[in-house]
Amino acid sequence: MPRSTKDTTKEEIANTLKGKARLRIPLSLIMLAGWACPASLLANADEMEEMVVTGVRTELPLNLVTDPKLPRQPLPANDGADYLKTIPGFSVVRKGGTSGDPLLRGMGGSRLGLLLDGESIVGSGSGRMDPPTAYLFPESLDEIEVIKGPQTVLYGPGNSTGVVLFKQLRERPTESTWDMHASLLGGSAERTDGLFDIAYKSPVFSLRSSAASATANDYKDGDGNHIHSQYTRWNGKASLAWTPDSNTHLELGSTFSDGEAAFADRGLDGTKFARESYRASYFRRSLGDLLNTIELQGYFTYIDHVMDNNSLRALSAMPGRPIAMNLDSETYGAKLSLLFTPLDTVELTTGLDTRNSRHSSRMSMNQNQVDYRRLPRKEDAEFSQVGIFSEARWQWSSDQRWIAGARLDDWKVRDLRKAISLAGMSSVDNPTAGVTRKELLHSGFLRYEHSWQNAPASSTTVFAGLGYSERSPDYWEIFVREAEDSFSALDINAEKTTQLDVGVIYDGENASASLSIFANDIRDYLIVQTGYRKPAIPSDSHSMSSMGESVPMGAPMDTTRTTMVVRNIQARSWGLELDASYQLADSWRTIFTLTSVRGANDSDNTTLAQLPPLEARLGLYYEIPQWSAGLLWRAIASQDRVDIGKGTIIGQDFGPTDSADVVSINAGWRPNTNLLLTAGIDNLLNKSYAEHVSRAGAGIANFPQLTRVNEPGRTLWLKGIYRL
Repeated sequence: MPRSTKDTTKEEIANTLKGKARLRIPLSLIMLAGWACPASLLANADEMEEMVVTGVRTELPLNLVTDPKLPRQPLPANDGADYLKTIPGFSVVRKGGTSGDPLLRGMGGSRLGLLLDGESIVGSGSGRMDPPTAYLFPESLDEIEVIKGPQTVLYGPGNSTGVVLFKQLRERPTESTWDMHASLLGGSAERTDGLFDIAYKSPVFSLRSSAASATANDYKDGDGNHIHSQYTRWNGKASLAWTPDSNTHLELGSTFSDGEAAFADRGLDGTKFARESYRASYFRRSLGDLLNTIELQGYFTYIDHVMDNNSLRALSAMPGRPIAMNLDSETYGAKLSLLFTPLDTVELTTGLDTRNSRHSSRMSMNQNQVDYRRLPRKEDAEFSQVGIFSEARWQWSSDQRWIAGARLDDWKVRDLRKAISLAGMSSVDNPTAGVTRKELLHSGFLRYEHSWQNAPASSTTVFAGLGYSERSPDYWEIFVREAEDSFSALDINAEKTTQLDVGVIYDGENASASLSIFANDIRDYLIVQTGYRKPAIPSDSHSMSSMGESVPMGAPMDTTRTTMVVRNIQARSWGLELDASYQLADSWRTIFTLTSVRGANDSDNTTLAQLPPLEARLGLYYEIPQWSAGLLWRAIASQDRVDIGKGTIIGQDFGPTDSADVVSINAGWRPNTNLLLTAGIDNLLNKSYAEHVSRAGAGIANFPQLTRVNEPGRTLWLKGIYRL
């Protein structure tokens, strides 16, 4: 009989993944190490996780899970983006010490869905100073799950490159217990991170609370140059769950965070990243033979973001006066999900989700004269989305599965700007003021998976999936850029991606490997281009103001200007991710990863801009229950496939980059089952290099002018974790 899919829940999949990720310690090695290892540690040796994470293994087709509480190398900043960069296929656009923008397969922004406990998170800054991952403290969470490609419809619209789920697990214990996770990290550049996460859990209710903070000074690159990159961040959250039985879960939660960060790629720093969030969720399962589970959730988030040019840096001669910008956003959303099990071999998840957001801003060009806090906020944009979705899993036979899904999204975007600001402190009347953009967008996918046992200790899975996603332009594409033929980009076309994903996963007694290959065709790809020449005063403009004064239409001025626009092109991208692990001996193992992505701009007959180069990682590790040591070599190829001035809302190409080889080492000691001490040296050889997708360096007083924002040089770190 085919296996029933009723029992295949997300929690069970996660538990399976955790079990596979634990180290397999032979009994002979445990006995040999017994002289140095406490009996309590030996008793649980078969349940021990790796001490330092340097990569994440793919266990299911296009799906992987990792534990964010474990130490990592290279040492990530205390935000979501840097935690993702240890996963093959991810890269991070560096701007300073924190708040990098994550890319999966070279794509980011709203192409990559990011959810925190089911809540769709977005930033508010017009310059991507606060991408969604900037508000995440991953170590306070339990699990990060990545789904690559347009291969699910359950987690919101437009996720053409993939979805990342940052999760706090919902567990109902059989008896009352206390859980505690505390960590303290110290490193170069006076880096200090701290986390205290405590929970009381009982069969009826659970209470969990955590507090985290992170600070660092300006780091040095491999040449000893100071990079404007200091930051301070804090986060606190609490949740209360009611679980009257094993099938019912009601939870309320809230999160508060704030911080400040210096940026090396621009003329302003972030002096406020305040976020408050409230959420509620409920699920009830095992309702009946047909309707198995009902799940409801709702959330509200408010972000208040301030940037200025004088709090974290010396005031420069240009413009010579303190400037401050204040942007905020409100987002609220909800989701209803129903799980049906019409047959023992079929699961159908269907439901609806909605999200609404409002964005406003205010700005003072001279804080000494007019404090921005005395100015009224000006709303500029409203977004509204309602979607319906269905996703089905069919266990066709004991070793074959079909997964398919479809969704329909109703989008409304309202332009609230009366005027549009231009470069040079000018503004023009908004030609789409008060106009509402409406559209219906479709997405769907179909995937086939076939698994079989090669031998009692090994298995192989092959898969192929075809996905289609339509993505509405986001805030940064519509409201921050101009269109080619208008000051407003409200009428820009939605992006349409068709992608094929194929791959194979092998899991053996001593070796494991996975290979994923993708290729897509993107109609109306939204590309951002700098230095675009446009008429200075188009015929449909009524007025132009400079520094608040009206300029007559007949006033002499240049007939053209250069600006940044968003436009639609036809594009393609393709690539692969390979990860492999081999157990060389009882206590020795090696890992290897390879990632590559390329693309083409068919409209301009050029390469697709802002794609990371070929990258390989090779690691060698020694592990016994109480001790570990590791060596990681990261090889980055040069990148000369560039299209100067073109890219995305995150950044544009401005030149090729050289290759780089980065070597890092780490060690771990577990004196007992509750305590873990790890240490490492990142960039051991003090290599000076920059990621190809990172931003250009800005001219900042008392800091050297760099072509790109370089990565940190040699970095030493020590971390302690205590768990109960």
